[in-house]
Amino acid sequence: MSIRAIASASTVAICGLLVLGGCATPTTAAPPPDATAILPPAPANNGGNDKATTPGAASALATAYYTGHGLPQDYTKAAFWYGQAAPEGDVTSQYMLATMYQTGQGVPPDAGYAVYWFAQAAAQGNVQAEVALGDAYAHGVGIAENDTKASYWYGKAAATGNAYAQNALGYDYNYGTGVPQDYSKAAQYFAAAAAQGNAKAEFNLGNYYAHGYGVAQSDVLAASWWQKSAQQNNADAQNALGNAYHLGVGVPQNDGQAAYWWNLAATQANAAAELSLGQAYQTGTGVKQDLQQSAYWLLLASTQ
Repeated sequence: MSIRAIASASTVAICGLLVLGGCATPTTAAPPPDATAILPPAPANNGGNDKATTPGAASALATAYYTGHGLPQDYTKAAFWYGQAAPEGDVTSQYMLATMYQTGQGVPPDAGYAVYWFAQAAAQGNVQAEVALGDAYAHGVGIAENDTKASYWYGKAAATGNAYAQNALGYDYNYGTGVPQDYSKAAQYFAAAAAQGNAKAEFNLGNYYAHGYGVAQSDVLAASWWQKSAQQNNADAQNALGNAYHLGVGVPQNDGQAAYWWNLAATQANAAAELSLGQAYQTGTGVKQDLQQSAYWLLLASTQ
């Protein structure tokens, strides 16, 4: 299950803050056999006079090292101090230590350790950790791929209003990935994310209105949501909006506008837009005829 933008013309939308019904809470990641291995070792000089007597103090010290605010930036020391606070239940430290293992900042990169600490933070309701855990299960990174658990964690984050998770969950309901296929729920989740300005959800919701999946079919609303997404530089939406202008569907027919949006999408290597733009230059539709430009865009489209 990949992250989660629907690029085909037959796509998606979102529901309100739904709870995933009939889904038992999945178990989170188990610690490695040697649980001490998930804690970063002390650096050669762990700060000289650095002292932290509580998890909160250790977390604050770690953050100072991580950001370089008040202390010289030092990711190794940041990881060490986050590692002191994380086992004591400090949720910020758990999340930060997970991201450091994920990216290899201050510690050797280790996807399994990252998932372990994301799971600890997610269990305490850290929304970004819930999203990260959903991604890990969706892609099988650091833990066995499990679409049901991915959807569960996206659902937890979506219920708090996280737009990324709402769009991801809408995708799951669209395809029946980890949850039963349900276009109405997908439409509701896409709508919730789109209302927060999530560009992928805006594109997906436009597709749903274009095809009447889970919502009443409306070319006008489809074009409106594609426009919002296109203005955020989403290439798929730019191509779809170009098509709408070319055909006069949901918007007044305007080949100049069609070529404008195709050009924006084509410059982001959208193959469909490259083809349409090449054909526009070939016939002089919406642009001045230019056979060299036509050949250039048609060649690019053919190589994808």
